[in-house]
Amino acid sequence: MPNFKYEVVDAAGRSSKGIIEAATLADASKMLRADGRYIASLEQDTGSSILSMNIGSPKLKTKDLMLITRQLSSLLSAGITVIRSLDMLYQQLESKKAKAVIGSVYESIQAGKTLSEAFREQSKALPTIMITMISAGEESGRLDEVMDRLAQHFEKEQKLKNKVGAALVYPIILAVVTLGITVGLMTLVVPRFAKTLKELGGDLPKLTKAVMAFSNSLIHFWYIYLAVILGIIVGFRLFKHSERGSMAWAKFILKVPIFGKAQKATAAARFTRTMATLLRSGISVLDSMEITSHTLGNKYLEAQLYDSRNEIRKGASVSRSIRGIKEFPPMIYAMTAIGEESGTLDNILDKAADFFEDEADSATAKMTAAMEPIMIIIMAFIVLLVVGACGLPVLTMTKNIL
Repeated sequence: MPNFKYEVVDAAGRSSKGIIEAATLADASKMLRADGRYIASLEQDTGSSILSMNIGSPKLKTKDLMLITRQLSSLLSAGITVIRSLDMLYQQLESKKAKAVIGSVYESIQAGKTLSEAFREQSKALPTIMITMISAGEESGRLDEVMDRLAQHFEKEQKLKNKVGAALVYPIILAVVTLGITVGLMTLVVPRFAKTLKELGGDLPKLTKAVMAFSNSLIHFWYIYLAVILGIIVGFRLFKHSERGSMAWAKFILKVPIFGKAQKATAAARFTRTMATLLRSGISVLDSMEITSHTLGNKYLEAQLYDSRNEIRKGASVSRSIRGIKEFPPMIYAMTAIGEESGTLDNILDKAADFFEDEADSATAKMTAAMEPIMIIIMAFIVLLVVGACGLPVLTMTKNIL
């Protein structure tokens, strides 16, 4: 049976910590509460090894969010209580991060907090859209319906991510192969050819000398090349994570042919889908705009959408407030205006999301289709460069002999 780390407070206010063995988190909780003690914290003991450390972002993956919301929706719809549903969900989850979040939510509710408060405490791991919608669902008494909408939202978000990821697989493989071929030619083929050419003697062409010099430096000073590459990567990441750098990069990407179109289409799909999901759950337009502004995947567009809330505060409609975002397709403004006039903004945006998701798929496919020949051309250029550098001396020597 697994072990659980706990911290409890007795009737006299004295706290104590320890480890208890139990089949489930719920069983451990019952055992600790049997003596009338209050549980301050309770979580599974994963040990202190490096393998058990949480590395990377504390945010849960979309796949985990999809599973959590779908399972809770099914359990709550079946009439199972919230506390029992969380306990059953905890036992089914495989992700350590997801188990830790649900375990903490379970304990917060046991301590007397509401479901929305318990989920709000996990804001570092959960997206704002999930926390806000759960709060709205709890207030309206339609928590199972809200969980179902969240599940659909995360399923479609995961589907979009999977399509983009799958489309980028081939270009990434080509990039790795190109790098491998370059390193292989420069460290294995060129040095052997250089040795043979030196033995034969004669004056070498400038191209051959340049390639041989690069090969020699790569073999003897590889650590400098590695340091420079790592420095560029770290510098670029720091630049992207800075406020000015992230904004400049986001604006640049939107202007790049083909790549920019894919970014705009993906942002349009996320805007319409997220707004539709939030509005259907009873979230106000202003709050929906604020939450959606953090989901577009482009810092520049997110900042523009966030600023557009000021227009709504002044009494402007959604369609009018977003008209200043020139990077959005014109169809968004038209569809939003129609939805506001007919009073069916959530339905219209939901239908528009289907269209823009197809547009995002098409734009991503074009982007990857453009990347493939570029990578092949780069690979061919490198191979021809090395072949030319090795072949020119041979041709020169052949002419001299003849």
